[in-house]
Amino acid sequence: MTSENRILMLVSNPTISPVTGWPIGFWWAGLSHAHEAFENAGYKIDIVSPDGGTLQADRYSSPEDESGYSVQDTISLSFKNDPEKMKLLEDTPALADVDPAKYDALFVVGGQGPMVTMIDNEAVHSFVAAFFEAGKVTSAVCHGT
Repeated sequence: MTSENRILMLVSNPTISPVTGWPIGFWWAGLSHAHEAFENAGYKIDIVSPDGGTLQADRYSSPEDESGYSVQDTISLSFKNDPEKMKLLEDTPALADVDPAKYDALFVVGGQGPMVTMIDNEAVHSFVAAFFEAGKVTSAVCHGT
């Protein structure tokens, strides 16, 4: 482990679904639940995205979405209602600007966005592979896989 016990969370940039034409991004539960677990375990957490910038969640994953699909997700609602945590999703660093040596683990967040923004992104593939080949904990959830 590094001296600071750091985890890097890689989150998709916002995009448009080629299937539905709707805006898509990360899945709230994939980010907020992991963030809470890592934070409770004492890790420092940095959130980055392939291209950097402000992140957007898939709307159905929001506990406040009118569909009610994720209405039971109180962990995501808590994250969304915390201004300090929401700042973590604004102006994220680009993956190319990240020093992987600073991190003990990598966690790739799911959602529909990764299926568009990460699937053919060689920079993302190389980063994840190098992290794994360095013997560091390398993980993904849902469509982040």
